[in-house]
Formats: sequence, structure tokens, C-alpha cells
Amino acid sequence: MVKVREIMKKYVITVDPDVTMSDAAKIMSNNRIGSVIVMEDDKPVDIITTEDITTLVARGLNPKKTKIKDFEKKDKKKFITASPDEDVLKVTKMMVKEGIKRVPIVERGKLVGIVSDKEILSTSPELIDILSEKLKARIERVAEPGETISGICENCEAYSDNLTNIDGRWLCEECRSSK
Repeated sequence: MVKVREIMKKYVITVDPDVTMSDAAKIMSNNRIGSVIVMEDDKPVDIITTEDITTLVARGLNPKKTKIKDFEKKDKKKFITASPDEDVLKVTKMMVKEGIKRVPIVERGKLVGIVSDKEILSTSPELIDILSEKLKARIERVAEPGETISGICENCEAYSDNLTNIDGRWLCEECRSSK
């Protein structure tokens, strides 16, 4: 079995809880990453992602005035970490179950790396089925019944901004009308 230690990124960008969401977004943009780890007293305590910043803006809050420590996440998930000695498959299953894309790697209380779905797929392509189930579950959690989303039609495989879930399959308008 492949261990997390073998695939994790060892260089992790971190921030202080007093940093504004705007500054966190700039740090992510400048480093071309999708998350930063929030540190308190040299211990990882949270993760801020691009989705969190999008949520903040969608709520009408000012990212320049909102500090990370004051941001309430919409889904109050616990902060999840993994050990570098865990099996990649176990961590992948945990990611799917929790609906997350990134897991900070902690050893003896210290942040030593991070693993994302990208590292998993690049080293373990056989796990693509597990991650694809994660994506489906996430889409179903995001879209209410009857609501439309953007994505790839599961029938014709064309991109559409107007997908609707019909009998468990996301279909574009054209494929829905031909049913």
C-alpha cells in the first residue's frame, strides 16, 4: 500500500487566524493553490479554501474586513487531518466520506504536509472511481431537487449551464427533451 508520506506535498502555505480573507485569497492566488492552513501556536487548526472565500463574497461580507477567525463556515465540519503513515486508500475514503478535497498531514502535532485529490490521482489512478463518487455526492448535496447546475451532461457529454437531475443522471436541456 502507498503511504501518504510518499505522495504528500511537503511545502504548505500557512496563515494566522488574524489574517483577512482578502489577504488569504491573495496568498492563494500568488502561490497558485486552492487552500491555506490556519495555524495557532504552531498547530494547524483549520483550512481556508477558495470555496470559503466564494461563500464569504456570496454572503455579501467584505473579505478585506473579515478575519479568518471571524468567518463562520456554512458547513460546520470538523477540521480533519491525517498521519503521514496512513494508507492513501484510507485517506481517500475519508475525503470522500467528509466531502473534502484536501487533508493537512500532521505528525506529532506538527504540520508536515498536505494531500489533495490531485496528488492521489497522479499517484493512484485506480482511485479515480472513488473520487468520482465523491464528486457525484458533492453535486447532489449542492443542488436541490429541480435545481439546475453547470457541468457535463451524463448522456451526450457536452458542457451545459442547465443540467437537471433526472432519475439520478445530470442531463442537459436537449437530452431531457429527447427523453
